[in-house]
Amino acid sequence: MLDDLKRMVIFSYVVESGSFSAAALRLGIAKSAVSKHVSLLEKHSGTHLLNRSTRSLSLTDIGETYYQSCSQLIKILQETQNITESLQEKPRGSLRISCPASFGIEHITPLLKPFLQQYPELNIELRLEDSIVDMVEQGIDVAIRVGWLADSNLHARKLKDSPMLLCASPEYIEKNGTPKTPEELTHHEWIIFNLLPTPFHYTFTKNKVSKKVQVKGRLKTNNGHAVRKLICEGAGISALTNFVVGKDLQNGKLIQLLPDYDIENVGVYAVYHHKQRQQAKIRTFIDFLVANL
Repeated sequence: MLDDLKRMVIFSYVVESGSFSAAALRLGIAKSAVSKHVSLLEKHSGTHLLNRSTRSLSLTDIGETYYQSCSQLIKILQETQNITESLQEKPRGSLRISCPASFGIEHITPLLKPFLQQYPELNIELRLEDSIVDMVEQGIDVAIRVGWLADSNLHARKLKDSPMLLCASPEYIEKNGTPKTPEELTHHEWIIFNLLPTPFHYTFTKNKVSKKVQVKGRLKTNNGHAVRKLICEGAGISALTNFVVGKDLQNGKLIQLLPDYDIENVGVYAVYHHKQRQQAKIRTFIDFLVANL
């Protein structure tokens, strides 16, 4: 029954969006998953609901009637959910959070104990993962994302900005020298952080003049902690956010390169489904992050 309800919602999104791709963007899931759910819905109902072509979708006669019924049911469910949520003055139940490992360990984990102490009826599951998860399929309530957000139907609230800092270890600098200009960076060994939108290209700005450089490196990783450890060990240079390398810069394990140049700031966001924002557990947690980060 729950699977059927989920498929009915996805089917309604497809009809309202006009395509599987647009529905996938609104739902924040893969296009293939949308297609699969609609196909299963048709299989279980024993009839075709959509006429498909390479360029357009249209409802069959039965599909039109089915869609109207789905819309009415979804409206009732949403109204019921809104009433339930409005009665919940305190956060309760389970809150599932997805967060990049490096940011989660350093900044989110220390906040969980005081947050739970305030709300004893709440349980939290923290998932540390550097990949972008499908929030619908994984049942994630709030995803903490660091970087530049892609367009989607999900809503986001900025928690903070963190500058990108170019760093190297004293050992690396002693062996390879200190770059004086962005152009000299092309001759250095980089640790490539491939979660960045352009991991091989960086833009450096000084006095409103920007210079874009292409870098190279033999080591790539999708984990910020791994990049940090590699540059601390002198394996190369890289640019990481202040919240990852701030302590290393303070204690001398790392040295900032080209400090007179700015690299684009990285945003830290709490991402959520817009229809769930009014839930007490999600609203309260995001407000707590804004107040304490």
